[in-house]
Amino acid sequence: MLPQLAIATSSMKLPLRSALKAAALWEVQGVRIDARVELKPRELTETGKRDLSNLLRELNLRLASLSFSVRRPLYEQADLDARIAAIREAMELAGKLSVRHLCVKIGKVPEDRNTRDYQQLHEVVSDLARLGDHVGVVLTVTPMGELPEVMKDFLDSIRTGPVAIDFDPAIMVLNGIDPAESIRLLHQYIEQVTARDAVRDFSGGGREVPLGRGEVVWDQTLSTLAEIPYTGWLVVDRRHSDHPREDLGQGLNYLKSLTGELGWV
Repeated sequence: MLPQLAIATSSMKLPLRSALKAAALWEVQGVRIDARVELKPRELTETGKRDLSNLLRELNLRLASLSFSVRRPLYEQADLDARIAAIREAMELAGKLSVRHLCVKIGKVPEDRNTRDYQQLHEVVSDLARLGDHVGVVLTVTPMGELPEVMKDFLDSIRTGPVAIDFDPAIMVLNGIDPAESIRLLHQYIEQVTARDAVRDFSGGGREVPLGRGEVVWDQTLSTLAEIPYTGWLVVDRRHSDHPREDLGQGLNYLKSLTGELGWV
C-alpha cells in the first residue's frame, strides 16, 4: 500500500459541504476534518453522521483523520478539564465515524521528566490513549519543536494505549530540526504526515509559506518517508494565507509531481 493524498478541509475557509466538493475536484483520495470547527461532536446528530458518510461516498473520498485544536498545552492548568473533555468527545466521535486517527497538538514535551509539566502531560496523554484503545482511535500527536529524542522517549513511556505522530516538517524547519533525520528516529510512530512548508527569518522566528516555496527539502523528505516505508496519508494543509485555495491547488500539484517521481501515484 502506497501513501495517498488528502486535504485539510478547514484550510479552504469554506463550509464543510463545499470544501468536500472542492476536494473531490482536486482528485485527492481523502480529507481531514476539524472536529472543533467543522464537525462539532455535540452538534452532530446520528442523521448528520449518516449524511456525512453518504456524501463522502458520493464524492469518492475517505475520511483520513479528524483533527482537534486546543489553544494551550495539555499541562497548563487553566481550563484543562474542559480541554480534556472536549478532546475525549472528539475521540469518541472519531470512533463512531470509524476514523483511526485523531490529530491533536498536546504542546511541546518538556525535556525534564521530573517537572510538574511533564508529569501532567504524561498523565493526560496516558488517559487519552486509554480511551483511544477503548473506542478504536489512535491519539496522534504533532511534535511542536522538541528534540525528536525527547518526543520518542515520551511516546515510548505511554503504555495505556496506542499513540502515533502527525509529522509536520514545517514545524521542524521553524525549530531548526532536520525533518529527514527526525523521520528516521521517529519512524515507528509516524502514521500521518501534514504537508506544509515554512521559512525561518534572521531572528530565529519564521512563517508558513506555500508548499514547495519554503525550506523543507521535499524530495529528501519524501524519499526518507519511502525508506521507512511510510504508507499513511499525506495531508496538504495551508493555515495562514490570503489565497488559501490557490495555494492548496498549487501545493497539491507540486506534491503530486514529487510523489509521481517516487512511483506513489
